[in-house]
Amino acid sequence: MHEGAICSEIIDIVSEAAKVNDMRNVFEINLCVGPYSCINEEQLNFYFDIARKDTCMSEAVIIMERDETLTGASQMYIRSFKGE
Repeated sequence: MHEGAICSEIIDIVSEAAKVNDMRNVFEINLCVGPYSCINEEQLNFYFDIARKDTCMSEAVIIMERDETLTGASQMYIRSFKGE
């Protein structure tokens, strides 16, 4: 269930960064997760498919990759995003 909150956070962060960088459309979001993140990729994508509607990410996909160097409380970060 926490994937919904994570999805909301991703949308907030990417929306603000896209606005600052004058990007109208985001196509890809590269998300790094730590070994203890407990993020279910299917559930995250389920929430993202719903939440991205009517945003600059309406056609975007999330690409998740593991980052074994994350050992503290923070188990996730957005490495990059692509768009125009």
